[in-house]
Amino acid sequence: MAFSTYLSAVSQKCLFAAQLLAMVNDKNSHQTVALVQSVALQLYQAWQWHLRDIASTYKLADPELVTNSENLLALLEADGKCPAEAVEMQALVSDKNSWVSELHLAYAQLYQLPEIRKAEMDADRLPMIAVDSLSADGSHRVDWHSRVAENWLEKMNELVDRHRDMMLEF
Repeated sequence: MAFSTYLSAVSQKCLFAAQLLAMVNDKNSHQTVALVQSVALQLYQAWQWHLRDIASTYKLADPELVTNSENLLALLEADGKCPAEAVEMQALVSDKNSWVSELHLAYAQLYQLPEIRKAEMDADRLPMIAVDSLSADGSHRVDWHSRVAENWLEKMNELVDRHRDMMLEF
């Protein structure tokens, strides 16, 4: 298999996510939330680059055209290919109960304003916005706990390792 810049980038993002999780101190809830949100950003980017790594491995002319799992599958099929890795990526996104759907929801919620219930003062006397467990659209808010992020990282590492093993045979 030829060396892929994407392969390195995915590994780096997973490493950064692990390093952020190592800094989590569950006694400081604000720090935990900040670190877990940062892990979500790192792992979402790892996901995006893994899609492009698959495209590169299967020799798509321009892996940069890959923006999501559906797009990856369509581009590969147009090239006469339908690798199991791309099919699995699409299946994980389509399954609303998968860790990937949870990660994508977390990433999306990073860019949404919180639903304000009431202002509260935290221990440092800073006004904090309290949020309900549901978004305005009725979807559940993300549970920003370290165990959730640890699960995302574990699943991402398993997925990437398995795919790399499969793609070695290609």
